[in-house]
Amino acid sequence: MLIELGELLTVGISITFIAFLVWLALRKSRKDRLLNLTLENLKSMTPKDFEYTTAEILRRLGYKDVKVIGGSGDLGVDILAYKDGKKVAVQCKKYISKKVTSPELQLFIGMMITEYKADKGLYVTTSYYTRDAYHLAMKHKDKLEIWTGRTLAEILLRLQQQEQQSLKKD
Repeated sequence: MLIELGELLTVGISITFIAFLVWLALRKSRKDRLLNLTLENLKSMTPKDFEYTTAEILRRLGYKDVKVIGGSGDLGVDILAYKDGKKVAVQCKKYISKKVTSPELQLFIGMMITEYKADKGLYVTTSYYTRDAYHLAMKHKDKLEIWTGRTLAEILLRLQQQEQQSLKKD
């Protein structure tokens, strides 16, 4: 009888734990669902559409004179813009699962400084960065900003919410 009670207790705890996990999954916030949906939309774009979408996001964030220059011979910079009077070089990488590597960031940093004479750099990806790439970006955080796919989705969501708020006021 004692063994049966112990087994019953174990089964009860297991069922309770599973029910809790199901509850958490169902309770997943609307924000997380929207972020995932937004990120999937970004990943499904062509690289050129991703560049133009990023340019539009920058405009909405207050960047000025935003120009898409990406394509063959762009020397590692897809967008040029100005923010707070500073020239910003932007590289866009639409990756599905590949991570941005340190050599890719090194090339971008070199081109943004030597070829474009930019004051700041922004590297945008739909994916993530390798550990070495992240550490390199942190070494240059005064001149270089990096956005992951999740960062980009959060920015898009925030811009959409601001737009909805301004429409409600009108």
